[in-house]
Amino acid sequence: MSIQRGIALIQVLIISFILSILGLYIMQSSRDQIKTTYSIKNAMDLRVEIETAEAKVINALLSEFKFQRKNSLNSIVSQWNFHNTPFDIGNVRVQIQDLNGLISLNTTDKQLLYDLLIKFNIEDADKNEFIDSLADWKDDDDLRHLSGAERNYYETLNKMGPRNGYLQSIAEVNYIRKSEVLNKSQWNKYFTIEHTSGFNPSRSPEMILKAFVKDDTKVAKLIELRDNAQLDENSFYSIVAEDSSEFISFLSGNTFYVKLVAEAEKQKITKKMTIKLRSRSITRPVVITNVMWNINEN
Repeated sequence: MSIQRGIALIQVLIISFILSILGLYIMQSSRDQIKTTYSIKNAMDLRVEIETAEAKVINALLSEFKFQRKNSLNSIVSQWNFHNTPFDIGNVRVQIQDLNGLISLNTTDKQLLYDLLIKFNIEDADKNEFIDSLADWKDDDDLRHLSGAERNYYETLNKMGPRNGYLQSIAEVNYIRKSEVLNKSQWNKYFTIEHTSGFNPSRSPEMILKAFVKDDTKVAKLIELRDNAQLDENSFYSIVAEDSSEFISFLSGNTFYVKLVAEAEKQKITKKMTIKLRSRSITRPVVITNVMWNINEN
């Protein structure tokens, strides 16, 4: 009898243990579900914040002059800039880059490209190979530039190319001979494939400014003026000797790279896009392309 009671007691203990484990599992599962639900809600809240900030940026681009006015009643206009320096709209960090301040691989004068590669300490032979290969990639003939690469070069390596036309994306540059002279982040930061209306040095990243001006002391003065919303064509040429190049223009471009970042606790959401303004279009005044969510630029 005592043996049976002992067995029964053991069975009860086993059942109690199993029920306890099951209870703990259910409790933990419920907590995980609550955390997941809370995480999803936070992500949705961040996305709403990003979409709201995006709408405000687009509205400002359509309705305001594209330069900073620190005394403006519009909180966006009083702090925005077009050389990719971050500013905040609520809890969203925003960066706007006027593509006229970048180097267009399709249209910008190749001397500026050469000067920028010098700033990155690229060997002369590598610079010449890439610049000539870029020209061969775009032209519609099979005549090779001095240090370039035409179809036979790519065929021997079982690679595609050349396009014999304009580049369609920054990623395409990776197919061009000697494109490895720069990394992905550098190509994305300093270059575009947009057919820009001119080069605007007042909206360029510091590295491009240094390549263009070729005097770091003058560049420091230009950046100080720009940070205080005081840099325009007159103040630029009061520091830098006037350049007669026809491709330089201090007018605002109509195409912008925009990046929005929202963070909360351990979550971070990023949205990137290209916004093109079409001032003469009644039906489609804004065209948004190259939309990417949470893409690593490195």
